[in-house]
Amino acid sequence: MLVVAGFALSAVLTTERHSGSWPVSNSSGSETYQQSVSASSFRVIDGDTVKISGESRSFRLVGFNTPETKSAQCSGERELGNQATRRLREMLSAASEIEFHRVRCSCKPGTEGTKACNYGRLCGRLYVDGQDVGSSLISEGLAVRYICGATSCPLRPRNWCG
Repeated sequence: MLVVAGFALSAVLTTERHSGSWPVSNSSGSETYQQSVSASSFRVIDGDTVKISGESRSFRLVGFNTPETKSAQCSGERELGNQATRRLREMLSAASEIEFHRVRCSCKPGTEGTKACNYGRLCGRLYVDGQDVGSSLISEGLAVRYICGATSCPLRPRNWCG
């Protein structure tokens, strides 16, 4: 089952009914809509980025950072990034319940969804069977905690080659 907070699931999965601009969940809480769907609705780009069927933009998963796969600084970083990517795919494929929350990106006002903010990605949190995927990847040594401020993020949190 996929649970998406703050908007109707049909808007997530159907291009015709979704313009690409989602409402953002807020701390005061919002209604949650549920609909059964398979993990195949998600395409894992890398350990901290996913694409959802019907969406024109991918989503940067917040709260953690995984090693790079395409722009890795060394072969060790690339391999660890590939492991994180495979592990996220495994978690999704084995999930009984998937929960996704669209959240506001930590970017300058007016830049969310543009190249100036997360390379055009939107932001979200992903939970598999009630567990935050970032926490799982961190506990397995495949990611590090990465907490951003209101309008910016710190420099890359770890040199995976050192």
